[in-house]
Formats: sequence, structure tokens, C-alpha cells
Amino acid sequence: MRHVLLIPLCLACTANFGAVAEPAPAPAPTPSVEVRKAIVTPAAEKSAVAKTAPVATPSPAAAPAAGVSSPASETPPATPGKEEEKRIVYVRCEVRQPVVALTFDDGPHPDFTPRLLDTLKKEGIKATFFMVGRCVVTYPDIVKRMVDEGHEVASHSWSHPLLTSLSNTGLDSQMRKTHDAIVKACGVAPVLYRPPYGASRLSQRKRIHEEFGYLSILWDVDPLDWQHPRTAQKVHDKVLAQTTAGSIILCHDIHETTVDAMPATIRDLKARGLQFMTVSQLIDLEAKTPRLPGDPPVVLAPMPAQLPVIPQTEPPLPPLKLKPSDRLSLDLPGEEKAK
Repeated sequence: MRHVLLIPLCLACTANFGAVAEPAPAPAPTPSVEVRKAIVTPAAEKSAVAKTAPVATPSPAAAPAAGVSSPASETPPATPGKEEEKRIVYVRCEVRQPVVALTFDDGPHPDFTPRLLDTLKKEGIKATFFMVGRCVVTYPDIVKRMVDEGHEVASHSWSHPLLTSLSNTGLDSQMRKTHDAIVKACGVAPVLYRPPYGASRLSQRKRIHEEFGYLSILWDVDPLDWQHPRTAQKVHDKVLAQTTAGSIILCHDIHETTVDAMPATIRDLKARGLQFMTVSQLIDLEAKTPRLPGDPPVVLAPMPAQLPVIPQTEPPLPPLKLKPSDRLSLDLPGEEKAK
């Protein structure tokens, strides 16, 4: 009888043991790192993740709170660091075509800049002028002529200070006064600026880009035309030796020797197969047809073995007649030490 009662009990135990030993249902898959990051990342960063993260439905506990927009509906923020630096600062442009940008700083000058504009018009090329605001206010007709003849106007600050020595208030004042002066002179708002001496902090470049939308333009060709002794021959030879496709050439239209050098310099650059654009056109060309690492180099005609001799202007121009309140030294303080 005892054995008969134990049999049902054993059967019941066996059934219970089988229920415990049966494998449990597989748990829901753990979201990938990207998906989990999308769930816990603050709203300001979610959109950058949403571009690469796979579509997944988070668990109810991890769902975003009410009122928080989904990652897909947000605009991705600018990438910080080197990527942003690359986006707002240009030293040269990587292009597949034999084109360059010729730029002039520190003007306009009442005598030299009109002579330069005559040369550019004769050669049929466009340049970019990075102008000092005080000069713009003094010679607005020259600025208007630049725009009328198809050149690009840009900011070079109000009084040519070292930007890294300025507070945010001083920086904003330098850029705002120059921007307004250019607009008043020619009706065109600049989109580029060049920091005096090429010096500015990363935080300043970001601030200027955010406040004015300006790109920061530096250079890869510098003939040191501000250094003494100044000669047209030195400007010509250095520009010819340094320029390649995509170059941004730095010159100054406040120096007579630079203006003297331009006719032969432009003609010899053309003889090497180079064409000219404004800086904005060159940047746009790079964006549309960038030169990739595997592309063949842009081949230019070789420089002539014997460079031509550049004649000097004779006789010298008479001295400037400016009111003391309007006068801006052609040799700006600290220029030779800083540039």
C-alpha cells in the first residue's frame, strides 16, 4: 500500500522538476551601443547619433520623457574640434583646376588701389580685397568701384589690431564697425574676413563665424611685400615661386612696389596656365569638385629660367595729403614683427 501511494507522489515531483528545468524564454536582445547611447544621450546630442544608429524601440522604462523631441526631428550640431576648424578656416583650396585667388590687404589706398584696379581690369581678372574699416570710411568711392568691377570685398578689422589682445567686446566692435562701413560704401555685405597678422584664437574664429557668418581666410603664398627693402622684383619672384593650383596669394595694395609688380606677376602666372577667381569662388569650386588624394597633380607650365626685370615706377608719386583725423599709417604698428 505504501508503494502504491509513493508512485503518484513521485510522478508529481517529476512533473514539477520538469517544469523548473525547462529552459526559460530568450530575453529581449540588448540594444547595441549606438542604440543605448541614443536612449541616454541628452536631447542636444541625440541627432548626431540618430544619423548612424539603427532603428530600435527602447523599453518603456528607457523611453524619452514626454515633451522631448525624437532624435530624427533635430538638426545635428556642428562637429567640434578639427572638423569645425576645417569648415571655417581656409589657407588654400584643394581643386582639380589650375585656379588661384589673388588677395590684397590693408586698403583701400587713395592712389595705389585705383592703379591696381586699372591693372586688374586690363588683365580681365577678379580679386578679393580685405579692407581696413577706417580706410573704407575714408575712401568709399574706391570700395564702390571694386564691387562695380566684380571684385570681392571682405573685412580686415577696423584698425588692424592684434585680435588675440582684444576682449570679446573689442572684437565685436572691430568686426561690426567694419561690416557696417563696407555695406554703407558699396551695398554689399562681406562674407569673409582675414585677421590682422593672420592671428586669432579658435574661440574668436568661432565667435566671428557665429555672429557674422564669416569664414576666416589665411594664405599659402606670402611674398613678404611689407618687408624692407621693398621691391617689385621681390614680390614678382616670390609669388611665381610659391604659387600652385588652389593657392590663396597674400599681397598689400598699400605698397607701391606691390602694385608695380602686379602686371608682370599676373601675366607670368597666366603663362604658367593659371586662372584667377575670388576667394569665395575658389571655396565654392573646392566644394563642388574637390581634389581627392588619388587625383593626379595639376600640372603647370614651368617657370621661365630667366625671370623678367620689373621696371620701377618713375617718377615717384607725391606724398599723400590726408587730414590728421583720417590718416592711417601705411606701416601699421607691429606689422614687420608680427607678419
